[in-house]
Amino acid sequence: MAVLLETTVGDLVIDLYTEERPRTCLNFLKLCKVKYYNYCLIYNVQRDFIIQTGDPTGTGHGGESIFCQLYGHQARFFEAEKVLRIKHKKKGTVSMVNNG
Repeated sequence: MAVLLETTVGDLVIDLYTEERPRTCLNFLKLCKVKYYNYCLIYNVQRDFIIQTGDPTGTGHGGESIFCQLYGHQARFFEAEKVLRIKHKKKGTVSMVNNG
């Protein structure tokens, strides 16, 4: 499964690891569905390394999971899925930060 991320400088296709990270993918897809990421700024760019986006405050300190919207503030974060560690060996690998 893949998601199309549209930006003002071009589009990105994000392949999802739905079998390896089901809860993380569910969270991402549900947040996309409620348009949570619409108009989010890219707030951090490090050439040849990373870009960061997805925080509606644009600071890197905001944001919440879909589970917060469903179950309240205590569900703002969720535990990382640690089974089968996914390595960032290929250019273009995308990650989701979970501050829980």
